[in-house]
Amino acid sequence: MLDTYRVTLALRRVVCRMSEGSGDVAPVGVGEVLVLRETDYRYGAGELRLRVTAVPTQSPGPEWMTVIGVELRRNGQPGAERAVSVPVEVLRLPRVRSVR
Repeated sequence: MLDTYRVTLALRRVVCRMSEGSGDVAPVGVGEVLVLRETDYRYGAGELRLRVTAVPTQSPGPEWMTVIGVELRRNGQPGAERAVSVPVEVLRLPRVRSVR
């Protein structure tokens, strides 16, 4: 499981950035299910179905975001919590969204 302290700090950074009126809007929201191909996320190892549990935060560069969520198994049951780096352009593609 992810360290709660790190997740809390990441969320605070997003809230502060948004409250400063930066105009940044996360391309995905909490509760959305993403279906990411192996090539869609950094260090991918197969297709990943991820239910977003925290607003994405900026990652190593402006073109990447760190998405925190719960991996969904093939049978739809929740698995481990994960943080993955995904290109912003991939998050904006309609094909990465899944029907809940």
